[in-house]
Amino acid sequence: MKILLATNYMKGSLSAVDATNIIKKAALTVDKEIQIEKIPIADGGDGTLDAIKLYTDYEERTSQVSDPLGRRIQAKWLIIKDNGEKTAIIEAAQACGLSLLKPEEYNPLKTTTFGVGELINQAVENNCKKIIITVGGSSTNDDGSGILQALGIKLLDKDNNSIPKGGEGLKNLVSIDISGLNPKLKDVKILVACDVKNPLCGKNGASYVYAPQKGANPEQVEFLDKNLSEFADLTTKTTGNDYRNIQGTGAAGGISFALKSFLNAELIDGFSFIADISKLEDKIKNSDFVITTEGRLDSQTLEGKAPFQVAQLAKKYNVPTIIIAGSVENDINLKNSGITKVFSMTNETVSVEESVKNASILLENTAKRVFSFLKL
Repeated sequence: MKILLATNYMKGSLSAVDATNIIKKAALTVDKEIQIEKIPIADGGDGTLDAIKLYTDYEERTSQVSDPLGRRIQAKWLIIKDNGEKTAIIEAAQACGLSLLKPEEYNPLKTTTFGVGELINQAVENNCKKIIITVGGSSTNDDGSGILQALGIKLLDKDNNSIPKGGEGLKNLVSIDISGLNPKLKDVKILVACDVKNPLCGKNGASYVYAPQKGANPEQVEFLDKNLSEFADLTTKTTGNDYRNIQGTGAAGGISFALKSFLNAELIDGFSFIADISKLEDKIKNSDFVITTEGRLDSQTLEGKAPFQVAQLAKKYNVPTIIIAGSVENDINLKNSGITKVFSMTNETVSVEESVKNASILLENTAKRVFSFLKL
């Protein structure tokens, strides 16, 4: 039996690579003859940089940038060669990720994408002619305004002063001055690898769907959505383009909206990008079973997250897909998802804190159950 482990990052606990190694170890304790192939994956969110490093030649760089709350940190990024030209790979979560904060620090009113803009500047200074930015896993809901500020665009209040960084500061915005934009960017192609397909605003937009996970209460969600909408109005007035309803512009609190609006970035599907460079589809069609992972399997997973897309690819070749999830939403509808069976690592009696702390052993034990099931 040939098993493909197309594992995904498990939020807050295990990288895709760690998950793969744990599952393989469990498999071999159950069946020493089983054939395992490992393809750690990502969809543009946390762990995308590590996944890319497995499938391409690269130079790793480290730059000092601002974290989501303005503290100086070291962020990693990559340079790869593409037809002889330098291409930078930037994982936004390295500078504005939720994983950089303690839970008590989650606050999308204050968190900023400024550090991501600093990484873009670094890539430009290193003569990169293409920049691919993966944008999932952010702690921000600032519409990418921090990025714009770092790149030299002035976001001004009624007194012609720069607005504060973060989602809350957007309420003071009355004008946008693009004259100071880094001139070297005009010769750079920018692609944004999105992990979700949400538009910028509204009930299915960045604020309503994702800001609660970043620390916003219902009143703040409404406030943030209003700020994003008004920012989009002013952006349209400034650039002549209105991209707020395009799929993916709500990714990472609006980062992709800002990059498309002001830098003419191309939005691409983060999972497809990784699937292409890892040759995932070829691996799937030559497998008997596919196993993938998810921190929490819920309705958002089925809106295009990596595990769902793995299952859809496998369905194309009639290859069954098993998902191992940290937890599973009650009454989730898996019809037409391509997901054959789900194994949960926890039950209702296990807290989130416990499951994160004990993720390795919980995953190993669950994987043993999976492979015992496959032997039947």
